[in-house]
Amino acid sequence: MGDALLSIVVSAVVLGSLYSLLASGLSLIWSTLGIFNYAHGALLLVGAYLIWTLSARAGLPVILAFAAAVPLLALVGIALEFVAVRPFAGRANGTLLVMVSTLAVANAVGGGAQLVWGPENVQIAPLVEGSFLVGRVAVAGTTLVALGLALVLVIGLIVLLARTEWGVTLRAVAQNRDMAMLVGVRPARVYALVFGIASVLACAAALVYGTNSTITPAKGFEPLLTAFVVLVFGGSATLWGTLVGAFVIGLLDAATTYWLGLQWSPVAVFLVLVVVMLVRPQGLVKGKVA
Repeated sequence: MGDALLSIVVSAVVLGSLYSLLASGLSLIWSTLGIFNYAHGALLLVGAYLIWTLSARAGLPVILAFAAAVPLLALVGIALEFVAVRPFAGRANGTLLVMVSTLAVANAVGGGAQLVWGPENVQIAPLVEGSFLVGRVAVAGTTLVALGLALVLVIGLIVLLARTEWGVTLRAVAQNRDMAMLVGVRPARVYALVFGIASVLACAAALVYGTNSTITPAKGFEPLLTAFVVLVFGGSATLWGTLVGAFVIGLLDAATTYWLGLQWSPVAVFLVLVVVMLVRPQGLVKGKVA
């Protein structure tokens, strides 16, 4: 029983790290722009393929491939905001239009990935080789990398939002866009930067995902759905809630997979979503932006 619980916790750490990185980007975009970016899973997919291409085909060490992929994916995210969000966000029914446009981008990226990289499964080499034993359970070094990456980036973003001038500017735009414009803030620049930061988080999530699972062009949407559950569960306007919610959902996901099987994991996760929306629709933690 002890080894079983430890195995579940180890899996929950990896899943929680992945979901916290992915959902934090969604939370930042939702808090600032009031939209849900359906192409966020596509950013995860592109980031994973970029890291794999630079490491497996170009021969770079994985850490250098990741470092090179981060600015590239940030530029992709900024371009996404410029092409698929900015032209529609200010119109009547802008939220619906952005949902459709980002969903179209996500589908296009999935098809494009299949043309460029093919349908075969690929996997990013681990950043850290080997594992160590806790009891009789082997804990891979990539598990600690995933946890460290998630905690450093998400908590670092929370501190950035709370204690820097840029964070104040972002929160001002999120709370009252028109008033922020009156004091000289340019919301368009803030929105582009928000998409760039969300893309960096998606690239980190891609590293965690690609080193612990295989990548195919069809795999970007599944983690996005779970990240959406995390967003609702933890509270869509607070990164602290997103961080806590990600590891709770990761634990539920891992436990359900271990005890009942992989096919029951989405069922359990979405049952939790329904219960949370009925009982506490504001999410686990109430707050603003951070």
